[in-house]
Amino acid sequence: MKKTFVYSALTSAVILAMNSAYANEQKVEELDEITVTGGSMFRMGEVPVYQAKSAVAITREDLDKQDVLKADEIGRYQAGFTNQIYGSDTNTNWFRVRGAEVTQAINGLPTFSYGFFTPQVETFGLEAIEITKGADSMTFGAAQAGGLINYVTKRPHKEQVGKGEVKLTAGNKNQYGIGVDYTAGLNADDSVRLRSVLSYGTRDGDWDKTKNETFYIAPTLEWDISDRTHLTILASYQRDHGIPSSNFYPQEGTLRSLPNGSYYSRNVNFGDPLNDKETNRQYRIGYEFNHDFANGLKGYSSYSYSHIQNNHRGGYIFPSAYTTTYAPVAPSANNYMVSGNTVYNNGKMITHTLDNHLNWEYENTWLKNTLSIGMDYRHAKVDALYSQYALAYSANLANYHQNWGQSATPIGTPTHIKTRQLGLYLQNQARIAEKYVLGFGIRHDKAKQNEYTSSQTVKNNHTSYSGSLMYEAPYGINPYFSYSESFNIPVGLSGNERLYDPQITRQYELGVKYLPTWLDGVITIAGFRAKDNGALKMNGVGTTTQDDNVYRKGFELQADVNITPNWNLTLAYTYTKSETKDKATGEKVRRPSIPTNVFALRTDYTFNEGALNGLTLGAGLRYNDHSVTSKGSLYSHTQVPSYTVVDLIARYAITPNWIAQVNIDNVGNRRYIASCDYYCYYGQERKMNASLTYKF
Repeated sequence: MKKTFVYSALTSAVILAMNSAYANEQKVEELDEITVTGGSMFRMGEVPVYQAKSAVAITREDLDKQDVLKADEIGRYQAGFTNQIYGSDTNTNWFRVRGAEVTQAINGLPTFSYGFFTPQVETFGLEAIEITKGADSMTFGAAQAGGLINYVTKRPHKEQVGKGEVKLTAGNKNQYGIGVDYTAGLNADDSVRLRSVLSYGTRDGDWDKTKNETFYIAPTLEWDISDRTHLTILASYQRDHGIPSSNFYPQEGTLRSLPNGSYYSRNVNFGDPLNDKETNRQYRIGYEFNHDFANGLKGYSSYSYSHIQNNHRGGYIFPSAYTTTYAPVAPSANNYMVSGNTVYNNGKMITHTLDNHLNWEYENTWLKNTLSIGMDYRHAKVDALYSQYALAYSANLANYHQNWGQSATPIGTPTHIKTRQLGLYLQNQARIAEKYVLGFGIRHDKAKQNEYTSSQTVKNNHTSYSGSLMYEAPYGINPYFSYSESFNIPVGLSGNERLYDPQITRQYELGVKYLPTWLDGVITIAGFRAKDNGALKMNGVGTTTQDDNVYRKGFELQADVNITPNWNLTLAYTYTKSETKDKATGEKVRRPSIPTNVFALRTDYTFNEGALNGLTLGAGLRYNDHSVTSKGSLYSHTQVPSYTVVDLIARYAITPNWIAQVNIDNVGNRRYIASCDYYCYYGQERKMNASLTYKF
């Protein structure tokens, strides 16, 4: 069977070894012979299609084809994802995997997130994205229940020396930008190389007078000290500046009409764009070092230092009247009066992340075994003044813009939080008799979090286990079963000013990965069941509590195939059921914002002869089933309507060096609600973007 598809779209090992944008197309017959290089979170070189879990790798080629400008657009055609649940935010990425939040990583090292201190991701600076769906504390230790997303940044591979690209972009919403990428050899044999990536972009938001401007620069130095020893130094600086989104809409006038039958425009800004602002600066520097000791023993070490400085002022509204059970009163029943407020955040977060591990590979006539043993350490410190009520006032929704321009004085006590985690882990993967793939792992973490203002401390010692088995049956059918766990200590304080307790998730997964002999492609089917202990819940007055267990189960189908060498097709279907149990009644309560069914279909065709030679035309369809509002909201547990949007792409290779492309998302400019909890959030409007790329 040909493996060209697996090479071009699913194999993380390949896209980490070379950037497909510059490499000549090749045929790869033996996937398990490919060697993984730096930045991957798949420590033992596992190819996703041969992992006994739901794992995916997205290539640079796919990111370009889909015109991914924000990280939360990556899962639109991936099973298991719920994307942009709070709409197209100008400065924050919002997605869920399997109905839960995910942990994000950069170059195989996890990032910390706390409130507005969230690492931003410039997609032009990426060469791959890796995804593990579902509970996984084996990789990073503390992790969210939804899984892991690892962003692999561009690095100077030897075959790219002297090559680069310049990319110009322009689109609606005053969008324009430029990206430059070049790799240079610094000595005669190119054993020392430098890759420089620079980009600038700006775009207005979907809401009146909102916008974001991004500047990014990332130099990366790679040194082949010998044929067995390699060192990579990675650095980046990113600045985001603009007027943040305020996509918090009352349910009345969004989900249900106002008494006069009208709805709020999806462009209305219930913040204060005259005063709202956000500036986010982040610096990262680190290294990756690996050495081959021979006889199958290899050592890996990686470290990252991150500094995030955030200054945020953002307005929002909330109900001005509540019932005795804290359910909000409809604005129309209160003369359209609401309460306005301003969130203020100013401070910094500094993190250190380190991972050291040894891999030992052993092989004989019936066994191919990889053992990984290692230690990692994480340290994060947050010093910030955060105020949720920097300015309180009454406002009338009928003439809301009259409230713009009011000054706000931050109030509150500075927050000082420190969190540490030390982990020891052992993983083993054995391929037995070329038919059975057995994996297991054990990991012990010691975590501690301090909040110095209130002198609170929470500690946790946790041991995580994982196990999996895959059978490589005839005809390309690979059934598998896996068990995995995750734990996480949420950073920060709950609504009652207490540190959170650890969250524990246990997940069972059963699936099949099918590599048909009659078709170039991969089809995966997976079913899962998970229980999250200690999940967080937002209540109607904006505070967070930790008193729920969440029960999740689902089914996922993903098909990525080349129907012909010129015709590609991707199909993704997701069924998700996410519930809690009411403590008083024992009744199962569906969680908000998670649609039951999600379906996506994308296809493109490339002409390679005649007058249309070099032209690619494609289209995509995305359907999200209904979700529900939060229990206790104005329209408690009410269905949020389903929606369908269509995307289009046209790409033309003018010459081997010049490529023009146009992408249109939500072609019909469909007005839809992405989700509702206590508020409602409009989905992304039509987005049009044109690009012209010169590769040399």
